[in-house]
Amino acid sequence: MVKPLRQQKTYGNYYPRQNTVEIDYQKVIRQRAKKQKKNLYVVFLAFILLVCYGIYICPYTYKTFFKPMFLNRILNRNIELNTKQYALPTGEYINNSYIFDDYILSTRTKKTKELTPIQVTGELTQTKNKLQNLFRRYTKLEPSVFVWEYSTSQGIEINADEAYPSASIIKIPIAFELMRLIDDSTKTKNPITLEDRRAFTEDFRTLGSGDLQRTRAGVLYTIDYLANIMITNSDNSATNMLLYEIGGMDGLNRSMRNIGLKTTSMRNWLPDLEGTNKITAREVSTLLYNIDNPKYIDPKYKSVLKEYLVNTKNTHLLKEKLPPGAIVFHKTGNIGTMLGDSGIIYTSNGKKYIVTILVKRPFNDLGAKYLIQDASAIIYNDISALP
Repeated sequence: MVKPLRQQKTYGNYYPRQNTVEIDYQKVIRQRAKKQKKNLYVVFLAFILLVCYGIYICPYTYKTFFKPMFLNRILNRNIELNTKQYALPTGEYINNSYIFDDYILSTRTKKTKELTPIQVTGELTQTKNKLQNLFRRYTKLEPSVFVWEYSTSQGIEINADEAYPSASIIKIPIAFELMRLIDDSTKTKNPITLEDRRAFTEDFRTLGSGDLQRTRAGVLYTIDYLANIMITNSDNSATNMLLYEIGGMDGLNRSMRNIGLKTTSMRNWLPDLEGTNKITAREVSTLLYNIDNPKYIDPKYKSVLKEYLVNTKNTHLLKEKLPPGAIVFHKTGNIGTMLGDSGIIYTSNGKKYIVTILVKRPFNDLGAKYLIQDASAIIYNDISALP
């Protein structure tokens, strides 16, 4: 009970409060518990979002942005970071122009080597029918085939324009682009040669095929040696060194677009076990066709490329069932979901043809190997028998 004002003590001009308020402590406790429970939900949701970021978003950001950007800077040679390429990927070749009081979308092209497309003038129908009969025996496999014979310009096309994981066959475009850049550099103040040396660093050490990954960092290797083991041993560490040399994935992709290859592309440094790097049977065959094109590959580098390709150590696909007199310039590719081989083949009686066989498969299905071997033998025997 509150005492009357006259009975309360005063302290100067201050009078104590005339009313008291009883605090409902149980209500306060319930409110605090409710607030704590709400905060717990917020913390739990934040934890879930952080886990999702760590599992999905962070690795994707690292692989697609930071990793290629980092690798393009590590040796600090002639390649500068261009953030504009990330903000505006099409800036190199697409822009808005203001003409006659209107905006139009136009393209800018750079002068590039001339790539000659393969002209298929007819079909090797009987051979194609044999291949299709063979493929029916492998119901779980998805083959892609491109064949072109030089003397008649006849060919075979089965899913030839469908994008397939490239595996190590992507090393063919890298080798071609490397030779083109070396040739172009002869007109500059700082030409690159096959005898130039590059340092192997930890940044390039990677898993998969090849022995370079087991050597110590700091050793200098010639570009010729790196290109040789990239093709013959399918060395992934050497490939990443040379990929950096040609401007990284962006440099290769831009060059492939400029020469007219719309699908051949890289999205991942090797080993690309996920199969994100892409090729088509027709496009990789077109590159091999241009090994004899002096407008694209200088004749002095043609023999170098052929020397690499003829010494490919994996001979268990296109070459496995061919007779000893066959000469095969080729490069294989092997990941869990795709097996392939692409090359130029000379028959023992003087015929010459290009063949690329790519096979999508259930993980590590050995049927893909037998399909390529049998298909290669069919193609070889039929082309050898042409008049």
